[in-house]
Amino acid sequence: MPLLRVVLTPGAFDDDQKARLAAALTDASCRAESLPDDPRNRMGSLVLLEELAPGAFYSAAHRAEAAVAGVFIDWQVSAGVLDGARKARFAAELQEAARAVRDDDRLVVTSCVIHEVPEGQWAQNGAIRRLPEITARARFQHLTDLLDQR
Repeated sequence: MPLLRVVLTPGAFDDDQKARLAAALTDASCRAESLPDDPRNRMGSLVLLEELAPGAFYSAAHRAEAAVAGVFIDWQVSAGVLDGARKARFAAELQEAARAVRDDDRLVVTSCVIHEVPEGQWAQNGAIRRLPEITARARFQHLTDLLDQR
């Protein structure tokens, strides 16, 4: 299930824009992870938004918050869930989502580091997440096919 920690540049997004961005990131990450569009399967899809304090964003050693609307993501995902095409599609959808919620001429910059967590290294709700159990519960079609081939 997607877990995205999102850091925003100071003052770049108002509350409505943050809500729209969180919704777009949820949709994009769920698509990338092949989660069905079903509220039960998306309950574990988490977007944690943090906004930097004024004066905490620099580019080329200069304060850049007035010129740049930045969205920086660390995405935790179980190893084996994403292939190259899914990662590339998410990167494009991330950039489009950040641009779509902005309504001024500020430069939109996005970055996402995808952390693929090895099997058995992710605890959630009191238990270790296991890829076969996750695929069965969420009905990941492409992963179920891969596991059947093993």
